[in-house]
Amino acid sequence: MGNTWIYELRSLVASFEACERVKSMIDLANFQEAAADLAGVLNPTPMQFSRTFSNFTGHEVWVKPENLQKTGSFKIRGAFTKMARLGERERSLGVITASSGNHGAAVAFAASQLGVPCTVVMPEDAPDLKIRAVTSYGGEITYHGRFSNERKERARQLASQGGLTYLDSTDDDDIIAGQGTCSLEIIDQMPDVDAILAPIGGGGLMSGVSAAAKLSRPDVEIIGVEPHGSRSMHASLEAGEPVSVDVDTIADGLRTPKPGPVTFEYCGTYVDSIHLVSEDEITDATFLGAERLKLLLEPSAVVALAGLLTGAVEGSGKKVAVILTGGNVDLRSLADIFASGLKVLPGDRMHP
Repeated sequence: MGNTWIYELRSLVASFEACERVKSMIDLANFQEAAADLAGVLNPTPMQFSRTFSNFTGHEVWVKPENLQKTGSFKIRGAFTKMARLGERERSLGVITASSGNHGAAVAFAASQLGVPCTVVMPEDAPDLKIRAVTSYGGEITYHGRFSNERKERARQLASQGGLTYLDSTDDDDIIAGQGTCSLEIIDQMPDVDAILAPIGGGGLMSGVSAAAKLSRPDVEIIGVEPHGSRSMHASLEAGEPVSVDVDTIADGLRTPKPGPVTFEYCGTYVDSIHLVSEDEITDATFLGAERLKLLLEPSAVVALAGLLTGAVEGSGKKVAVILTGGNVDLRSLADIFASGLKVLPGDRMHP
């Protein structure tokens, strides 16, 4: 027997704490309120059927092209929701955030619409296209580091020094509420959807997508997809707590060495599985997105598609929704991907 009772007590305490954390998560009404806040702000991104990817996978595949969204990515959903919920004093003092580009552009756009001063901490190797997107909406840029944790730490420092309101790109319930509106639209347009796939970087999108979907349709399967070179959420859920990993991936918007505690809890509660994809699989999906869908997509945006094409959805004949998250990509960087061509056909990779 020994210390068995101690371990049982610890287990009960951990279970109680987990239940309390789940209780504190936002509910379906919060996602619906976010959708109301965004009415008239968003561009509609209707689901599009893909016969090509349906044939490749044996499923009925639909894509949601958030690259056609205002500011070029899904990020406007969370950014505008958060900005709309700030108090007058917070708005008057200005906001600061950290971003590889898409979240920064979305915050800058929302700030311009609401008359709020905005600063964005971006990576030192940020693509020119994403830099121009932020500045075109009136955002000021500070450059720091390459990875999300470095940028966030610097943004918090500047917020403290300047009395600014810091906006986290992922670990924030208002951001998560806004991102979850993506799921509400999918389920509204496809009430019988069997599975939803979305990429995971910091986890804000997946937190919102998974929670909103499960609260609306508990039986829908939620599959997250991460680059093998940035598998922090996958590693953290395996470890049972947020852990750090080395990061090296072409998907610059998903370079997250360690997930935050909020998104870790959401993903641990609502995500059914996480599928990992290689760099070659990401580049192939980028190529196929342009060739078959006629969509210009950044590598981070096709990670869920890469997951679909490499067997993330088991079985056959399922109705599957794939979120394509953004199209803010430097055309010169895409030239190398397009010049290299398709390395392996999806059918060959799935059925060797």
